[in-house]
Amino acid sequence: MSGAPQIRADEVLVEALPRPLERPTGPHEPPGSGPRLARRPPLPRRPSLPRRRPSADTVALVVLATAVVLANLPALLGLFDLDPLTFRAKLTEALVPGLLGGRPTIDPSNGFNSQAIGHLAALDLLHLHLPWWNPYEGTGMPLLGETQSAGLFPPTLLTIFANGQLYEHLLLELIAGICTYRLARRLELARTAALAGAVAFALCGKFAWFSDATVNPLPFLPMLLLGVERAADAARSGRRGGWRLLAVAIALTAYAGFPEVAYADLLMGVAWVAWRAGTLSGARSLFAARIGLGSATGVMLAAPMLLAMFDYLSRADLVSHRGAHLGSRHLPFAEAPQLLMPYVFGPLNTNRHPGLWVMVGGYLSIVLVLLALLGLAAHGRRGLKLMLGGWALLVFAHMYGVPGLGNVLGVLPEMGRIQFYRYATAALELPVILLAAIGLDDVRRVESHSWRVVAGAGAAMLGVGAVALSAHGVVGALAPTVPDVEDFFRASLVWALATVAAVGIAALVPRARLRGMLLAGVVIVDAIALFAVPQFSAPRAARIDLAPVAYLRRHLGDQRFLTLGPIRPNYGSYFRLASIRLDDFPPAAYARFVHARLDPFANFVGFRAPGVPTPRQVFLRHLAAYEAVGVRYVTTGPRAGLSGPGFQLVFSDSTARIYRVTHAAPLASARGCRVISSSLDSVRLDCSRPSTLVRRETWFPGWSAHVDGRPAPIRRVAGLFQAVRLPAGVDRVSFGFMPVGMQWALLAALAGCALLLLPTARGAVARVRIPRRARSAVLAGAGC
Repeated sequence: MSGAPQIRADEVLVEALPRPLERPTGPHEPPGSGPRLARRPPLPRRPSLPRRRPSADTVALVVLATAVVLANLPALLGLFDLDPLTFRAKLTEALVPGLLGGRPTIDPSNGFNSQAIGHLAALDLLHLHLPWWNPYEGTGMPLLGETQSAGLFPPTLLTIFANGQLYEHLLLELIAGICTYRLARRLELARTAALAGAVAFALCGKFAWFSDATVNPLPFLPMLLLGVERAADAARSGRRGGWRLLAVAIALTAYAGFPEVAYADLLMGVAWVAWRAGTLSGARSLFAARIGLGSATGVMLAAPMLLAMFDYLSRADLVSHRGAHLGSRHLPFAEAPQLLMPYVFGPLNTNRHPGLWVMVGGYLSIVLVLLALLGLAAHGRRGLKLMLGGWALLVFAHMYGVPGLGNVLGVLPEMGRIQFYRYATAALELPVILLAAIGLDDVRRVESHSWRVVAGAGAAMLGVGAVALSAHGVVGALAPTVPDVEDFFRASLVWALATVAAVGIAALVPRARLRGMLLAGVVIVDAIALFAVPQFSAPRAARIDLAPVAYLRRHLGDQRFLTLGPIRPNYGSYFRLASIRLDDFPPAAYARFVHARLDPFANFVGFRAPGVPTPRQVFLRHLAAYEAVGVRYVTTGPRAGLSGPGFQLVFSDSTARIYRVTHAAPLASARGCRVISSSLDSVRLDCSRPSTLVRRETWFPGWSAHVDGRPAPIRRVAGLFQAVRLPAGVDRVSFGFMPVGMQWALLAALAGCALLLLPTARGAVARVRIPRRARSAVLAGAGC
């Protein structure tokens, strides 16, 4: 053993290591050059997957979104300020007017109602409060039930941002366009025709001229019709489902917050269902079941909104919506030219001609009408064309009071309460746009029909001349008072003739695909141009003075102020300042109280009869009554001051003056009691004897009170306010409001959500079970 060679441990380690591979020596490499590491063979390249091109439908939707953005580009870039706060609240300190006269929208409700009250509802939701009540308008009134706040409508949340209404309407326009495109494709129209129709409806006259709650339901009309089509497809094939989109469309139509537009849209939906049922000879029962299930689920989802709306409107003073025989309010036929040539009478709201801009609800265009007439003459789709054409004719006849035919829709329930000529324009625009898409599709497919377009374009030019002649008399009457109205008249005439000529030229292109693209391009350019015009009437720059708002926030507390100018109704709601004046449909009890004690001439919708005393004069005559309802401050313009005993100037700047009223009553008081603390929804008092707490807030069914945590009955006093009996001692009284029966409505909405989501949830569970079973089998086979 001693003679054996000794092996060291480090040698064992070296031998144990893997030896490097030796590369064989070549003729030019000496054999003693030493071992070298062999190069790794290159990894095989993964085959490159072909790039997936976007589908043609995706490209079309991108073009649609681009067109909507281009139409809104002047406002999106900040070149013009569309924020209603700029010119509705009377707090503008400096302003650079727009390039055109007039206003960017017709109805001031986009500021007084949609922005001011909608902003309050959005703030309530962000603070995790459901928007049941508005304490900042009048002496308080329901918020959700008033409907125009659209308090539970998801896009309303965008109004919390500066100029958020612009983004809200941009979203609604995109939804309207997407749903119209999907509907047209479901009707087997070519993509170019569907795209043209989608852009035309996304940028329709109603969207262009209005930005109040009347536009909220617009996107859900094509969604509703698309839901009917999906239900029909499911019934035809015998598969399950097909009703859920219909339910969502009905619910969103209700939450959108304008029942008059919703009613007109649902009437068109009924006409569409009747037509589609006639085409399903063997599956009508299945179709009816899906329509019934979708409608019932939609009503369940919308139950909170429907309950709040009916509960309030049944107790509200509806002012100008009290009813008319057979819906007899109509537009004068002399104003029909602006339906085809929208700006033939000048920019929006630049004249006082009866009906112009005030009552009209939107427009079409001569190009859409031309293509719609061609659509009626197209081959195929006879039932669809008759339904669309017949419905559009009935709506037009009712809007303009065509003798006999105009009364057909007037016999429907509640039609007398609806200003149909103003609020149902989308129910005229969509059928005409769908017919125009059918006409465009027919001209694209059948080359021989191009000459129909040429002949139609010639006839349309004669029609443009006739429309211009009928409008010329009104234009002449407006010329002395409306700047540039004759320039607008000439520009409208040139644009109408140019677009009609472009349609005729495009129709002569021999290649079908190019012909369709050119025709669609004319429709799209026409829609963008007409939509963008009102934006140029908006201010180019403005500065808002918020100093009066800041002063009232510091000093007003739970009392109220009266506006005689700045912080117009209902912008107290926007800034969360209680304003005694409102521009809305008030509770009937409040209307009676105001007419009896505060202002006999108030009509609550922003208009005051000529020759009656002004609000300032009425306030000075009834100062004690205003003090009794808790009016602590009065705002006036910088040059319209107040003088006399009973008030004192406490704030003044270039925009407003604020006066403090000396003897304003508090929100809550009780004889023999000392108020320790008070807020809008609670009060703490120290009473030396039993007393009655009077809270100067509107009494309404749904109010509840708790005294030291125990329920207490509320009774009505002075015909308007709330009263609660109190024991002696220190008591805390809290108040809360929820519409009567709302618990059941919320349960119905939850049940509707369950019905809507149940098929999806069951499918998800079924997909999850298979991997779990497979995993269990593997584990069992491995002996685990």
